[in-house]
Amino acid sequence: MGVYILTTRRAKRWDGELSSLSVEYLTEVAEKMQAYGQTVQFEFPGHAKTPIYQVINHRGFKMGFDGKHLLHSLNENGNVSDQLSAEFSLEQVQEAILNPPSAAPRARKSTGVRARKTAVAPDQIEVDKYNYFRANRDWLPDDIQYYAEDISALMRGGMTAEQAFASILDQHYE
Repeated sequence: MGVYILTTRRAKRWDGELSSLSVEYLTEVAEKMQAYGQTVQFEFPGHAKTPIYQVINHRGFKMGFDGKHLLHSLNENGNVSDQLSAEFSLEQVQEAILNPPSAAPRARKSTGVRARKTAVAPDQIEVDKYNYFRANRDWLPDDIQYYAEDISALMRGGMTAEQAFASILDQHYE
């Protein structure tokens, strides 16, 4: 009888390192940072796997968010918590999104010929898709998010974000 141990890419709870937070969570944090400030501080590691955090702009003003990225009030000291992590820059958060730690070493295929990767990494596809949406959301249809998976699939097939959005618009909104 064999014993199987499951491994995951991410820890279940935040351990104080950006690498232990999910890509999805960090993507939302990066969106808030792009909108409200250049650095972020997280509540010191505790009971939650998605900690509350505060985004700080260049003038030192802070905006708090809970683990679901909704506005969170600051305490009497002007912070979301009395125990906060070091400040992380937008670049550090984006780096953690683009280069998550790998779970376990993977076995290499022994085909003898190494295939060359031409597609963009899935995380980069999501970042590019969001950046295009954010830059063009004023004129895009309100319900375009229903086609998010289709847009991602088109981008994985080699289209740029602009081409993928245009294709969906042609198919569903003309």
